[in-house]
Amino acid sequence: MRRQAGCIYKSKNGERWLARWRENVIENGEIKRKLRFRDLAPVNDAYRTEKDVQPLLDEILAPINSGKAKPESTLSVFDYGEDHCLPWVRENCKPSTIAGYEAYWDSYLAPRLKKISLRDFRTVDAADLLADLHRSHGHGREMLKKSKAILSGIFTMARNVGVLDQPNPIPGTKIPKKAARSSDLHATSPDEVVAILDALENAKLEDDKEVPREHRLKARAAVALQFFAGLRPGEARGVRWEDYNGKRLTVCQSVWHTHTTTPKTEESEKPVPVIEPLAGILADLRKADANPSTGPRLLGPSGKPLNLENLSKRVVAPLLKAKELEWHGWYSLRRGVATTIKSISKDSLAAKGLLRHSSVSTTERHYIKDVPENTISAMNQLEKLFTECSTTKN
Repeated sequence: MRRQAGCIYKSKNGERWLARWRENVIENGEIKRKLRFRDLAPVNDAYRTEKDVQPLLDEILAPINSGKAKPESTLSVFDYGEDHCLPWVRENCKPSTIAGYEAYWDSYLAPRLKKISLRDFRTVDAADLLADLHRSHGHGREMLKKSKAILSGIFTMARNVGVLDQPNPIPGTKIPKKAARSSDLHATSPDEVVAILDALENAKLEDDKEVPREHRLKARAAVALQFFAGLRPGEARGVRWEDYNGKRLTVCQSVWHTHTTTPKTEESEKPVPVIEPLAGILADLRKADANPSTGPRLLGPSGKPLNLENLSKRVVAPLLKAKELEWHGWYSLRRGVATTIKSISKDSLAAKGLLRHSSVSTTERHYIKDVPENTISAMNQLEKLFTECSTTKN
């Protein structure tokens, strides 16, 4: 292709330098040769003549003249995201991730990315977008970080398949300083867990209606699995009787809505120790369920894994309210056991071992196949602490 110098000219009012050139673009799925236009700079002392402005246009034309510019790079960020990134997400990610990605994309990002091409998107455009999300929707730092991650993924994909040859413009984008940080999330303490388990066993609803014993047992088991074993809600729904040998529980699957998948990460597929408080609650549940040897431990009325959101609304929250206790949600239990383990052991790796986070060292990720000794030691101390709390309460 012949090298282009483009054409530089002034706007009608003589206040701006404009440019035009030709390149291949994609329209309606077809490659077409079309004129392209760009506002380059103001007419001022720095840019008095066409010669002063030519370097700005040369920078734009460089990938075209070098043959590195791909027609796909002229697609809007929206079109590229819809046609290339979303299909990749749907094919490679878990259902919960797909749902979250699609909802956030449709509601916040897609409407703001329809007018600018992939190749023309700059760091300043990303900064303006984040500022607009903060200003228009009150997004805090965590939500804006999510926006950055999604946008960065689009440009990373474009670079990986050769659509773009320029640096990813997103990593250097600053989040508005005024964006609120996440409020401190509650971490349930051992004392609170004792009170919660007691309320689920003994409390009566405000209208004196009885909660069936079966529902109470399942609620206690759900709380215990997520505090004493550090399971995520989806993992608690997915755990089966055959995954438990009386001393350890192997995390093999996770359930989100009606979808059963592997756990969140490869590191999540590890066993966790089962200490006495959890073992006792599971024994009560197993006996009430006629001693099953297989199937979900938290079994719903339809024979499928129990819906924890319904359990929370219909059983846990009302029973705790009757005892004037606050309910902070399922994840507060997982945060609570991590906080407690770190406090007891003075070792953050013990908590990470129980929660099976991916942010452990390479050795732990690739070579430790069983529960780390420091995690077992910390869990033994937690068992003792829980017994002391129970004794004090009674």
